[in-house]
Amino acid sequence: MSTTWERAPERVRELRNIRWDFTGQVVLITGAAQGQGRSHALGFAQAGADVVLCDLPAGTTIPGINYNLGNPDKLEQVAQECRERGARVLTFICDVRDADQVQAMVAAAIEEHGRIDILVNNAGLAGHNEVTDLPEQEWDDMLDTNLRGVFVCSKYVAREMKKAGKGTIICTASVMAFAGVPASAHYVAAKHGVSGFCKALAIELAPFGITVNYVCPSAVNTEMANIVFDERVPAGYAERLGATTGAWNLLEEGQPPLDPSEITYAVLFLASDASKYITGAPLLVDAGFMTK
Repeated sequence: MSTTWERAPERVRELRNIRWDFTGQVVLITGAAQGQGRSHALGFAQAGADVVLCDLPAGTTIPGINYNLGNPDKLEQVAQECRERGARVLTFICDVRDADQVQAMVAAAIEEHGRIDILVNNAGLAGHNEVTDLPEQEWDDMLDTNLRGVFVCSKYVAREMKKAGKGTIICTASVMAFAGVPASAHYVAAKHGVSGFCKALAIELAPFGITVNYVCPSAVNTEMANIVFDERVPAGYAERLGATTGAWNLLEEGQPPLDPSEITYAVLFLASDASKYITGAPLLVDAGFMTK
């Protein structure tokens, strides 16, 4: 028996509105007090969204992590900047590793706004330690924040999105979701995990009209990324990293890491109608790093 393909009927297709206009939409962003999270919050607020922002409690310390964690004053400053752009803002002190805290935050956001349209799983840590010197607790802290936190937030937000029959989940992964670097095995393992998690979750949520994607930056000019030059990082680590990986920016050789706004552009794209049929996919924003 032969099989022939039937020509699909011709139809006129109109382009969807692909402007970054998120007016009336509610966006939850984790790790919003600084770095990429702050940039994403300002980007969505500028585009008309209402934002729900969270970050860690003041004084949070995690062994092996050499940059500031938990700054409610910074979070409130970001919130004020978003309000100045016209956004309604809710802020929460929330540790994404704690399911009870996350569930309470999501419930409060739903009570206030009635829905969460977009989740940006941005909260994360970075650290540098050789595997043979890596404390088990530091491994656990890294995986708990960078992978468990993504799972917990996605779990409780996706429940609400399923009720609505639509939604967008965007996770912050890394080029380290595809490659390895020295003295960062716990970070690399967590980001590989984010990649696999997003692919599986995308399949689960597709029948409900929910997309799940992950943005994969290379080096970004934030406090977290710049700890490679900190005196508390093993001596010569930055040089060893460069010798192992080569140039991190092929487009502007010798230039500093990418500005966080470059990652925000990608996040806005993944949240917009322009990416309606993209799900379970990585979006590399790496200035060519992964082409090597």
